[in-house]
Amino acid sequence: MDDQVEPNADAGEQPWREKFHGVFAKEVDAINTRRDPSRKLATPAPGKPLDAVGLALSGGGIRSASVCLGVVQALNNQGLLSRIDYLSTVSGGGYLGSSLSATLTRTKSFVFGGGPTPIAGSAPATDISDTPAVGHLRNYSNYLIPRGFRDVLSASAIILRGLVANSSFVVPVLLFLAAFTAWTNPKRSLLDKSDFFGIDLSRYLTQSFGLTLVVGLTLLGLFLLWAILRSLPWLASRLGWLDRAGWIFLVLFVAIAFMEFQPFVIEGMFEIADHGNASASGLVLGLFTGWVKTLAAAAAPVTALVVAFQRQIGAFLNSATAGSSLVAQAGAKGIKLAVWVAGLALPLIIWVAYLYLSYWAIANDGKRVAEEVRCPQTAISATVKLQQPDGASTATLQGSLQPDDASRCAAAAKPLADPSSPQAWAHTPIWLIWLSKFIPSLVPEGHLMPALYAAVAALVFLLSWPLAPNANSLHRLYRDRLGRAFLFDPSQRPGAKPRANEVSRDQGRDFAEVDKMRLSALSAADAPYHLINAALNIQGSDFANRRGRNADFFVFSKHWIGSQATHYAPTEQLEAASPELDLATAMAISGAAASANMGSKTIRPLTPTLALLNIRLGYWLKNPRFFAPAGSGAAAAQPGGWTPSHRTTRYLWSEISGRLYENSDEVYLTDGGHIENLGIYELLRRQCRLIIAVDAEADSAMHFPSLVKLQRYARIDLGIRIYLPWTPIQAATLAWMAVNAGKPPTPPPVEHPGPHVAIGIIDYGGGERGYLLYLKSSLSGDENDYVRDYARRYAQFPHEATSDQFFSEEQFEVYRALGFHIANGLLSGGDDVSVASDVGPPVVTKFGDAGNKTVAEVRAALGLGVAPAAGAGAGAGAGAGAASKAM
Repeated sequence: MDDQVEPNADAGEQPWREKFHGVFAKEVDAINTRRDPSRKLATPAPGKPLDAVGLALSGGGIRSASVCLGVVQALNNQGLLSRIDYLSTVSGGGYLGSSLSATLTRTKSFVFGGGPTPIAGSAPATDISDTPAVGHLRNYSNYLIPRGFRDVLSASAIILRGLVANSSFVVPVLLFLAAFTAWTNPKRSLLDKSDFFGIDLSRYLTQSFGLTLVVGLTLLGLFLLWAILRSLPWLASRLGWLDRAGWIFLVLFVAIAFMEFQPFVIEGMFEIADHGNASASGLVLGLFTGWVKTLAAAAAPVTALVVAFQRQIGAFLNSATAGSSLVAQAGAKGIKLAVWVAGLALPLIIWVAYLYLSYWAIANDGKRVAEEVRCPQTAISATVKLQQPDGASTATLQGSLQPDDASRCAAAAKPLADPSSPQAWAHTPIWLIWLSKFIPSLVPEGHLMPALYAAVAALVFLLSWPLAPNANSLHRLYRDRLGRAFLFDPSQRPGAKPRANEVSRDQGRDFAEVDKMRLSALSAADAPYHLINAALNIQGSDFANRRGRNADFFVFSKHWIGSQATHYAPTEQLEAASPELDLATAMAISGAAASANMGSKTIRPLTPTLALLNIRLGYWLKNPRFFAPAGSGAAAAQPGGWTPSHRTTRYLWSEISGRLYENSDEVYLTDGGHIENLGIYELLRRQCRLIIAVDAEADSAMHFPSLVKLQRYARIDLGIRIYLPWTPIQAATLAWMAVNAGKPPTPPPVEHPGPHVAIGIIDYGGGERGYLLYLKSSLSGDENDYVRDYARRYAQFPHEATSDQFFSEEQFEVYRALGFHIANGLLSGGDDVSVASDVGPPVVTKFGDAGNKTVAEVRAALGLGVAPAAGAGAGAGAGAGAASKAM
């Protein structure tokens, strides 16, 4: 990326609260277009709460989308959807949230639920009727491959295309390095000499690591000089630049040593080819390449497994703390080792490829010892004296013997023919020799192969030049599949006769797609103001890395796009500059879980491997900083058009190295869950009076990790404290999950209406407060028959792995039914809730408890008023069993 500067270098930057106030004011104006005149909101002064209701839908893939569908159905069934001012979504919650925003914009009505379904005429409704729109979502619960094998084939082709595209950036580098090695060592006999492009440096350098030795000694002298200069008080303050120079020299020394090591390894490859086995003197060098190849081959399947389960691995490593059991700590260390092995696999494979390319391009003019023959002397002379017994006469015979195999030994010891002869290239593949014949005759015979490498490298590099950052990543595949499943126009009824060649309707079985809908086209009058949360990856920036986050909170909305780090740009301007930016793109960015860089969840050893293997759902977006309005502290807008960042080599290197900044011309965005997975943070920033949060992430241990992280972020960044008594929900759910796993606790849990919900207090500071109505994907034993049946068969329910994005109809329905059950049970006033109190310990009570101040104020914010006395007070005063969780 471009040379970077400190993000807050301009001292005139305004505090974030003041800069954000203009963004906030326009959002309030949009919200007021949907409110009744009697309920119009006034933009509060900075630091004052807004009397608004926000709904946050958490990440969790299709599992979260299913649960959130049930919750939204219950809210609408109770007439409360119109009370929601803000809709803040992350990842899987954004699937459903984007579908809700798109359908409300198109139809101006709620399309995901019919009227209530009463029982026995007068009993309260326990569910609602399906609609065609819900049927559409069910049909696409397996949204990644909804058409089965056809989608598998098309996805495989797209994945292969991305791998080929990424290879086009690696191959030129490999070929240029191999060509350089072969040009400096065109013959095998030069591998053990200090030679540079045919110039013999043996008179000046030792044959083994001569240049490394010279550079090393020079480096020691420079470091000694540096130490002396640092000891001079009048000069020490002027030598800060030497810190950077020092590590640059160290890197240079290691690079030179590594380069000088390559000829020794290649010589070992020749020895293996000559002997079929390495000689004793060349054991290490001869077998080194074999060891590297074996290690790379063994690490490849480990890489595949680690890549496939990277989310679970990250969660396990985070949970295995110093206080964990020895088994858990041992498992964590084993997984860390596997991660490092997986991270080394691809670099090793690339290194082996370089070695072979170099080996094939070097002529073999060395000694041949293909046959292990013990060579005798070339001739044996002997003198024989014969004497008669009487000593009278003697005879002397002289002669020499020539061994039969002496000629073979001599032939074996002869050097090979000239490097231009076929024998010198017997180790090179025939197809490569054939390709070298196309090199012009002006190139000397011994340099044909390096010239071929250079020509192919230049050609591939030129062909890869036009490749755009997002064109060949997995983002587009993911975005298109999500758009087909969740962004549609329900006003075009299924079953209508399709027009000729209309692919978007899949032969009339589906609704027409609206995945091209712009963010700026979302209706503010008919739908809640939608905030789509993503993570801005800035691993190379001090803005985030001073705290180790690697990311900032990034948001898409109808009027604004940006973050604190990049400032906020008008959505319409950014859409004009980025034609591919629309609702479907923002939804896919918010759910881009798999990536080389994943904000605070980045696995550094895997970053280069994931980038090169094209495991990248993230998106490169033009930086809002260059489109932010005047007075926001951002730079002026830059002219659009073709920019250097369109070069894929540049962005790929940024992803591999983690050189990602908030002031580069384009920024890299991924899943909002890579920094905050609940979608609550942006509602806290806007200081909403009531926040309804649906937590449907995978949390089989019921540790509420995303909530705990949110409490920390809110306390540090915003000065906000959250008090939420969630332990009663944890205890009930863990007990029922143990029953489902065949390990019931003692005493066994009792079927009970809740708690699935906790009500917390948000301390905004200055005596101002708000409330958090927290709905957790949980169990209490009172769910309907098919939900309990599924739970008995699948012990991880309702927290099955997020990696399962291929839901069956049954899975989709049980999670939807659970979401509806939780929200409907709460809003009907009959379920228990765990309630925080600022005057005593938390209590478990009914949501209809009019005597509980916190409950009463939450009901008032929802417009529910005073609950009927029949449900009031039931369970009031019961101990929650745990102290309030606060940060």
